[in-house]
Amino acid sequence: MLRWFTALLFAAFIAAPVLADDKKNAEKAAPTGIWAKEHNGANIRMNFAKKDELTMTVEAGDASLTIVMNLKEDKDGAIKATTVKVTKTGDFPVDVKKDFECSFKFKIDGKTAKLSDLKANDNEDQTKDALEGTYEKAEDK
Repeated sequence: MLRWFTALLFAAFIAAPVLADDKKNAEKAAPTGIWAKEHNGANIRMNFAKKDELTMTVEAGDASLTIVMNLKEDKDGAIKATTVKVTKTGDFPVDVKKDFECSFKFKIDGKTAKLSDLKANDNEDQTKDALEGTYEKAEDK
């Protein structure tokens, strides 16, 4: 009986750190899905279709801006995004440089997500104002 108890106790000490690591990894999992919000009459959609890529589309009337970004997560859980491609249609009022980079945190909680702690290498205040906040899960289109 004492052997079984010792074996179970030993197994618990071995399994606890492994289970804790699995929980940490689940919490730090890359965002997935399509998330949307409105800002000053513009519709913003963030599509995390791939683990390491974000396609962000901002539509304002007949004009739109689409930015494709490569993603990397840092040790603090922030996502660093580097622009790969910028496509602008119509008379979209904002220009984005091809070397635009930013970092942010994106926390998903069920059908809502929050983008916070945004830092950018260009137009940080304007970018922060537009992108930070609560997003809702969007249907795939």
